[in-house]
Amino acid sequence: MSWDLYVQDWGDFDSLEQIPGDFEPKPIGNRSELIDKIEVAEPTVDFTNPSWGLLENEFFSIEFNMGDSELSDGFVMHVRGNELAIPCIGNILDSLNLKAADGSTPEFFDVVKSKKNMKKWIDYRNSILNK
Repeated sequence: MSWDLYVQDWGDFDSLEQIPGDFEPKPIGNRSELIDKIEVAEPTVDFTNPSWGLLENEFFSIEFNMGDSELSDGFVMHVRGNELAIPCIGNILDSLNLKAADGSTPEFFDVVKSKKNMKKWIDYRNSILNK
């Protein structure tokens, strides 16, 4: 079970609720260039498979579902573990100059606000796993 963040061109909108139904996101760049920027931001990430990267340590893991196309219209970060992933995610998004939609709220990822959202996800995950 993962906490999922959807990275793409979200325009200048401040929340998902503001995005009109006919919004057409632009491509965000070449997958290889995105991977290069992620590797600079977080050097321990493994993109041996360019369509599926992995950043893993003893506290959290982030899987990067980058897709098969070289021209990328977005990717998903599947986050597992604890809140220590939050600054890492913020660092990656800053390096890409992109926003991520938090799959559990109508908000975009924000280092401060997302700590609460991840805490809710961790509590939910733990309640499911402890049954």
